[in-house]
Amino acid sequence: MKEALFVLIDEYADWEPALLAAGLRRGFGLWEPRYSVRTVAPGSSPVISIGGFRTMPDYTCDNAPDDFAALILIGGTDWFGSGAAAVLPLVRRAIAIDAVLGAICDASVFLGAHGFLNAVNHTSNGLGYLQEKAGAAYTGETIYRHDAPSVRDKKIVTANGAGFIDFAMDVLDALEAAPREKLDMFSTMYKQGLYPA
Repeated sequence: MKEALFVLIDEYADWEPALLAAGLRRGFGLWEPRYSVRTVAPGSSPVISIGGFRTMPDYTCDNAPDDFAALILIGGTDWFGSGAAAVLPLVRRAIAIDAVLGAICDASVFLGAHGFLNAVNHTSNGLGYLQEKAGAAYTGETIYRHDAPSVRDKKIVTANGAGFIDFAMDVLDALEAAPREKLDMFSTMYKQGLYPA
């Protein structure tokens, strides 16, 4: 199985990766899983989520594998801190090997602050917020999407902090993890709280 790497920083938003990780690793009983899930952090110490979960990372940014299917940056309150800079080489690696690159909430702002969103359709936590936090490196305002909680442009997926269900579905689709009808079933199940018949 190819690996999907989830980047977690201190005070990461623990609800944002949950559905995507479970969909990749277990398929919710709707499809056969084809990916393994591994976590990456700037250092080797446990990272603490906003909700207080302690996660021991599988890799650090320095020893993450060179080959992976996806790099998923999970939002949190520290994407503007010094630890986030350690993630940049992994982002560049993901683009170089044509892996799926996903970023949700403030992780999407991190991509904007480093110029990665200037040529792809994208979204984030509001255009004004993105412009303020990303600064002069961000020039993609004309292709910012206000109308969607998650936006996929080829292999780059961005989402706002409330769009974690759509984000999961877009990343799963980008990875061809399941047939489209199964993904639609997945979306309905979690948005409406109804199990399929």
